[in-house]
Amino acid sequence: METESGESYEGFSEDLLFELIEELNYPNNSFLSIEPQGSGNQWYVVVTLDSDRRLEVEYRNPDRREHRVVTGGDASGIASDVTIWVSSVVNQ
Repeated sequence: METESGESYEGFSEDLLFELIEELNYPNNSFLSIEPQGSGNQWYVVVTLDSDRRLEVEYRNPDRREHRVVTGGDASGIASDVTIWVSSVVNQ
């Protein structure tokens, strides 16, 4: 997991994700990305805060031919949804 401000996290948890989403601010730290380490997997998730303080989540997994963007929601719900999605991708 990595933030726009360059902070990188090796561990992944719903609580950490929630905290990082809560810390997003526009324009200096407006997104964070979650992607696997190594070059074997190409999936990723990006959570972005826009100038209107709306959250947007982009999910991409070429192996499943999945690409979708979800706009809106709160930090808690997004953290939960992203955690579930990442778990399903990792455990496939």
